[in-house]
Amino acid sequence: MNIEKLENLKQNISNLENLIVAFSGGVDSSFLSKVASDLLGKKFLAITIDTMYMSRREINEAINFAKKYKINHKIVKIKNIKSIENNPKNRCYLCKKEIFLTLLNKACELGFSNIADGTNKDDLNEYRPGLKVIKELGILSPLKEFSKLEIREFSKILNLETYNKPSSPCLLTRMPHDYKFSTIEINSIENIENLLKKSGYKEVRARFDGKDIKIEMPYNQMAVFIQDRNFKNIIKSINNFIENGQILLDLKGMRGEILF
Repeated sequence: MNIEKLENLKQNISNLENLIVAFSGGVDSSFLSKVASDLLGKKFLAITIDTMYMSRREINEAINFAKKYKINHKIVKIKNIKSIENNPKNRCYLCKKEIFLTLLNKACELGFSNIADGTNKDDLNEYRPGLKVIKELGILSPLKEFSKLEIREFSKILNLETYNKPSSPCLLTRMPHDYKFSTIEINSIENIENLLKKSGYKEVRARFDGKDIKIEMPYNQMAVFIQDRNFKNIIKSINNFIENGQILLDLKGMRGEILF
């Protein structure tokens, strides 16, 4: 673990007059928000953008994290983004652009001059359409020299409850591109994932192709899931959220944002 990296991060943040962080409640933005909040105090603000594509669980966890660690926090709601109604291939770019333009407007309104996100070193080596938006709009990425593992390790040192939190991409990643989704379908996907998480399966995805539900979970959870004494009840509950489709278990395991 490179402690010098953490000290450099603190110095870079301390040099800023003020800062807003796009705060999702995930590992990266939680770590960045805690460090920045400790350094900048009232000159720091974490803003969570609330859209219908985000899990209510994630929104609530962001709110609770900010309260627990005494971080200045605001929720800003965005109505449906028309440009992504059909879940286009450039969905992430269009959505990120809307989010950061909203943050820029809010920053101007509140008198803030700097906005940052939680992009890390690993993100830079992956296909991330949102990175183009960050570059175009001049968004800061203070964690770009940190690997995901380092952020988790430093989060643990700071006693942040998010140090081992699984990644949770937006709900639109659960459906194929060029698919016109409904609010009911979005809610059903979220309800199914919440049901599974409440049943003890913390890292899980419910993919929906317009008819069938495909459940993804790590390999080490699959056998446990199938042998769960409440398995039949869980499946019955999931079936309440779909009409005539099948409920499938993806034997390929967890696969990030890979779609059907």
